[in-house]
Amino acid sequence: MLPMFLALGTVFGALGAAGAYVISYSEYRRRRLNPGQSARRMALETAAVTFVVFFLAAIVLSFLL
Repeated sequence: MLPMFLALGTVFGALGAAGAYVISYSEYRRRRLNPGQSARRMALETAAVTFVVFFLAAIVLSFLL
């Protein structure tokens, strides 16, 4: 059952990360950031965290069910 949840976690994690990237990038672009901050880098960090959360949630859910 774990491989199925890993596949689902990967697919939904990628979809969630893409959505989080688009939303956070548009928000960071709209705000005026400091000269050292990059909207693209900050949005990628948000997307990476989103992917990890979805992936770990799928792993935990596989052990609970």
